[in-house]
Amino acid sequence: MKVAVTASNNNGLEAKVDSRFGRAPYFAIVDLDKMEAEFINNSATGAASGAGVMAAQTVVDQGVDALISGNFGPKAFSALKAANLKLYSFTGGTVREAVEAYKNGQLEELSNPTNRAHSGLR
Repeated sequence: MKVAVTASNNNGLEAKVDSRFGRAPYFAIVDLDKMEAEFINNSATGAASGAGVMAAQTVVDQGVDALISGNFGPKAFSALKAANLKLYSFTGGTVREAVEAYKNGQLEELSNPTNRAHSGLR
């Protein structure tokens, strides 16, 4: 099973979780069995608009089962849920800590967006 986590850098499992989904610089794709991460660039980071939906497609293309980020805007949330991804919120820690919290059942699956539209621009 693979989980994606938004990351502020690509420093392995000790990378800090980025609170912005659509404008996070990287996505850590973590293999839960091996606890190994592959980092992919988020090409939507600098988009003038539509960053959340573009980032959602990038994540969906990775074949992950779940996604962990600080916040999700309404358009990204809808796109990710339409792709049957499970979404979780986690802030203030590392990719490793986020994945461990997920594995231990400490994260609650989101049923609504956590941000309003265009919040990642601030």
